Amino acid sequence: MRRIVPSVVSMLAVAMGVSACGDDKSYAVPDRLCGVSVEPALLKPLLPAGEELKAEPRYVGDDEFPGSEGALRCMVTVDGKNALYVQEFSGQNSFDVLEHARKSFFDRNPQKIKGVANAVVADGKFLAVTPCGNGKKNLLLDIDMNMPVGEAGDLRDELERFATAYLPVGKKKMGCEQ
Repeated sequence: MRRIVPSVVSMLAVAMGVSACGDDKSYAVPDRLCGVSVEPALLKPLLPAGEELKAEPRYVGDDEFPGSEGALRCMVTVDGKNALYVQEFSGQNSFDVLEHARKSFFDRNPQKIKGVANAVVADGKFLAVTPCGNGKKNLLLDIDMNMPVGEAGDLRDELERFATAYLPVGKKKMGCEQ
């Protein structure tokens, strides 16, 4: 009986060690994503394990998004695989994001959040439409996590914290008043 207990304990220790390595982030979590300042501690939980992180911006003009004053797309990859996609579009008309979410990604359980008037968080997705100021139309912020919905659901609170901290800085980067 004594020999079984140490074997079980050592097997558990090995299993725990293996799972801890699965969360290993060999890369430095950045403090900027495509020119927008971010809090690394808020970004870190949203990123997968890996060795190399890249954040590549793509500015999009009116040709690709008619009616938009401008857009920023930021693709975050880890080891060459999409991890996080952040999109901002200025000059947008307002719409009810909860109603839109219930039609477009209802399977992700969208819910309104507190602190931002027209925003929802869902399993792996954040969407907000907020006034831009300066007499301009609204800013749309759309953040997608590239992971299975079930796993992303465990990170809803972390996604909401990151997105609400990102929103005012992103708005400023897109030329909106605070």
